[in-house]
Amino acid sequence: MNYTLLLPFLKHKAVLTFLFIVNLLGTIYGYVWYEPQLRDTPLIYWPFVPDSPTASLFFTIVLALWLLKKSSPLIETLAFITLVKYGVWAVVMNVLFLMKLGDDADTFIVLMAVMLMLSHGAMAVQAFLYAPFMRWTMSSFVLTLIWVIHNDVVDYVLGQWPRYPSLAEHIMWIGYGSFWLTGICFFVGYRLILRASLDNKFIRM
Repeated sequence: MNYTLLLPFLKHKAVLTFLFIVNLLGTIYGYVWYEPQLRDTPLIYWPFVPDSPTASLFFTIVLALWLLKKSSPLIETLAFITLVKYGVWAVVMNVLFLMKLGDDADTFIVLMAVMLMLSHGAMAVQAFLYAPFMRWTMSSFVLTLIWVIHNDVVDYVLGQWPRYPSLAEHIMWIGYGSFWLTGICFFVGYRLILRASLDNKFIRM
């Protein structure tokens, strides 16, 4: 299917409103999900612990701005990078989680892991679907790079990564993989969005 045929659909106010509601509800659910970990986390780390709901919060703000015929290059950059990074990260982590549990995983755990994989996979998909509408600047790119690298440091150097007790013994390799995933996300974002933005070739919402 030709992607250009999707553009009027993706820009439709009803679609944007639906996605705004879905992402808002998902963001709220995500923060509730992290509540047990946040209770044991120093307040200074709170902005960097609930990675996925913060990513969907960024995209919720992007959608709200688009509905108001406004935009923010910084929020759009934060949204794309974090949706892709933490969407892919969560899918991989839940696959590894189920592989680690093997036959010991009960039905509820399997269903919960599948739900998380589908919802986080959808985060990454919507980032790519709406990438052509996003406009970045060099400053938004650099500021987002600082944010995400700092987030990685908080997660894997300061030990505030999302809890997966059964995978804790592999934290060194998980952190290493997350570092490279960050680099890949920024490379893809540069190729897809930043270059088009600098050439003024993005699609206006």
